[in-house]
Amino acid sequence: MEAQTYMKVKQGSRTLEAAVLLTLAGGYLDSYTYVDRGGVFANAQTGNIIKLGLRIADGNLEECLTYLVPISAFIIGVLAALFVERWMQKRDLHYIRRSALMIEIIALGIVSLIPAGEHTNMLANALVSFACAIQMEAFPVFIGQPIATTVSTGNLRKGVDSLFKAIVDRDAAKLRTALVYFLIVVLFITGVTAGCILTRRFGNYSVLVPAALMALTVIVITVRTEHTAEQKQ
Repeated sequence: MEAQTYMKVKQGSRTLEAAVLLTLAGGYLDSYTYVDRGGVFANAQTGNIIKLGLRIADGNLEECLTYLVPISAFIIGVLAALFVERWMQKRDLHYIRRSALMIEIIALGIVSLIPAGEHTNMLANALVSFACAIQMEAFPVFIGQPIATTVSTGNLRKGVDSLFKAIVDRDAAKLRTALVYFLIVVLFITGVTAGCILTRRFGNYSVLVPAALMALTVIVITVRTEHTAEQKQ
């Protein structure tokens, strides 16, 4: 039987470098919308859902829209990411995750041009939530581990879980996994801190910082993606 040649792909989008850059961007965006766009969380929709429930309990239905908009935009972002991935896969097109990042970059570029204000902030928050949803859906795994770059609770839990198993089972691999998760949590905090400082200083335009981090991620993915020809009998 004649051997067939096929391409084995090592995805640059799954590297630790990509996780580092996207985590910094994710933490930054949460800080940006909270500081500059009316106290709304772009990534962690749990916070918005809680605030929505509190407004409903208070009977403040008018303010509910402030939180319904980013929640709805997040849902649309997830659907958009799924649609783009399915559409590109059916046509055997590559660069799915790089395309997702380009959509995010464009959305954040638009956000930087939207002036701060009660009504304009809704549009800005919707676009940021849309972008974060795409990132969460398109980048669920790095270096073989499920890692979230837009929220931290799951990473913190997995870090503690891995550390426990590393100590109890004397498993060096689990220790390395725990250190990766703790690194991601620290990077998220770093992104939040940087976002707060830069947003207070530069206002709306500071959202271009995470856009730049995403552009750098595109470069990293391109450089680190490897195609290797292999023989299959």
